Amino acid sequence: MSDAAELPDSYRRDDTIDLKKDRKLALAVQGGFVVLAALAVAVAWLANLPLQTEWNPFVAIVVTVVACLVYMIVHEATHGVMLQLLTKVKPSYRMRFPFLTTGGNAFLTPRRAIVIALAPMVIWAVVLIVALLLVPQDWRLTVYVVLALDFAGSSGDLVEAVVLSRQRRDALVRDDGDRIHVFLPVD
Repeated sequence: MSDAAELPDSYRRDDTIDLKKDRKLALAVQGGFVVLAALAVAVAWLANLPLQTEWNPFVAIVVTVVACLVYMIVHEATHGVMLQLLTKVKPSYRMRFPFLTTGGNAFLTPRRAIVIALAPMVIWAVVLIVALLLVPQDWRLTVYVVLALDFAGSSGDLVEAVVLSRQRRDALVRDDGDRIHVFLPVD
């Protein structure tokens, strides 16, 4: 089966997955965030990464918070750009504090949905690792915090990828930003 802008007549909704309301999945997302954030701190500490800055602490905090907010927007925009590139369907964006979400009305194969779910983490990890190597010393802490946010903040995307990988190959899925709807062919 291939992606579709409209659900084929031979498909019916089989399941709806809500990462926020399903207790196990919500705990996996939250636990993943904590583990990945702790791992980022441990890597910085154990590797003795040069993350010092000459900036005034207030300036460093403000710059880092703004960078994180910008990254969150760029992360969701990356989901949207990938969705539109792969399906030609316009994405929708929502803000439900503290979350930003991207959704759409496209019906995707699980494999294609996994690509869209993981694209921001992978693309921005490469960009941020290169930036970490190239930016002046004073910017390294901010870039590293954004890199840590890239991984930890993608815990929901990682859990979604695991859920999608367990779907049948002939399934179609639609992620509306709040829930993942799974559609299967009617026999």
